[in-house]
Order: sequence, then structure tokens, then C-alpha cells
Amino acid sequence: MELCYMNGNALDTLKDGLPTIYTKYLTERDNSWLVEVLRENPFVKFRDVPDFELAPLDGGLDVSEVDFRNSKILYKNLHFLTPRQAADERFWAGFCHGVFYDYVRRRWGYDKLDNLSGIDKAETIKELSNRFFFSGGSRERLFTNTLSKYWWAGRIFGNDGLDALGTKDFYSKLFSIASRSFIGNEKLRGGFVKFLQHFKARGVELDRKKHIQSAMTELNKVGGTKVLDSLTENDVAAIMIAHVEKIL
Repeated sequence: MELCYMNGNALDTLKDGLPTIYTKYLTERDNSWLVEVLRENPFVKFRDVPDFELAPLDGGLDVSEVDFRNSKILYKNLHFLTPRQAADERFWAGFCHGVFYDYVRRRWGYDKLDNLSGIDKAETIKELSNRFFFSGGSRERLFTNTLSKYWWAGRIFGNDGLDALGTKDFYSKLFSIASRSFIGNEKLRGGFVKFLQHFKARGVELDRKKHIQSAMTELNKVGGTKVLDSLTENDVAAIMIAHVEKIL
């Protein structure tokens, strides 16, 4: 499998031109239209990797299970990316428009559109900006791009952390967690994973808002009186566990 990133000029042209070319993403089953629109090959070879397949989209899995599995698959196969590369829009735009173009289209159901008469143009352009490119704040955009979010989920949580997070409401939980600044701190992140594993081991299904977000808010409150960096992973886990146990 040949991985390519997208050159900067092509990237800017496609993003700027979305208001006029957005229907291409909805109707074109392969990416040959890119050369027609750009009048150049937009791809720059990055490296070859062994072939692999993402989670099946026609195997009866719901979208949450698909996203969960892909977070393991993509990070395992692209673990060599550096955080700097994985935060570069050119890489993910290249992957989404290149070898994974068909997959990204099918993930969002564009292959099943019978006609475009009911399409909301403004909303569709916004969705494409998120799904094929980067859009939003510096942290948010990493978790809205279709493929980038899988890599970063695998990077942040690892297999054990993903298992603790679970498949139910996967993306909503992932996005709400990843948007918190503390998740970038390895020690705090480790404590958070232990918190998840504590309840997973006891068969307790945590609700995203009622339990997980509430526990993160509690940790932030503690940060108002203590330096969070001074806490151990076990300290962080204990604070969040105690809070949720009160709720339960």
C-alpha cells in the first residue's frame, strides 16, 4: 500500500473550491476527478506500508463499533507517524483522498445517495471540511477528520484504554475526552484510563455526561486547589472513581 500526502497547493485549492466542487465527493466513486479539477497530481509519495483493511462497513457493525475497531487498526499500522506528522493536515487529506478515498465516502454513506435534491449545501460543505480535511481548533480538528481521529485515539489510549472506553457511544466519549487539555499529560491520562478500567472490571457502564464528563469536571476542580502534576496516576484515578461512586 502506497501512502501519499497532499501537496499544499492542491490542499488549498480543494478547500477553497468546496462551494463549487462539493458534489464530486457525493457522486464520484473514485478519486480520478482530482486530477481533472486540479490539473496536476496532488499526491506526494510518503512511504509504502504492508496492505491492511479497515473495519468492514457492510458486516453488520454499527458506526460506533466501526470507529472503535478502526482506532486500533489504523494506529497499529501507522504507528510510525510522529505526532507532528499526525497533526499535519496534508497527511490526512492525502490519505482521505488517496488510498482510503472509497472507504471514507462509504463510511459517511455518500455511496448510497440516490440524488442530491435534498442535500443542504452549507451543511454538506461543513461536513466535508471536517471529514476529508481539518476544520476547527488545533485539538478539535484532530478528532473530526475521519482518519485522524482513529490514529489519535489509538495514540492517546492504546488498546487497553480503548477497551476500557468501550464501543458504546464511542465517538461522543472520545471527542469529549480529547477536547480536555489534561488528556495531553501522560500521567493524568494514565490515571483517567485506570478510572475507566476500574468500572469496566466491575461491569459498570459509564454514561458520557453523567459519569465521565462529571468526573473530568471534578478533576478540574481539584486542580484549582492542587497542582495536578503533583498527583500520581493512582491519585487521579481515585479522585474520579470516588466522584462517580457517589453518583452511583
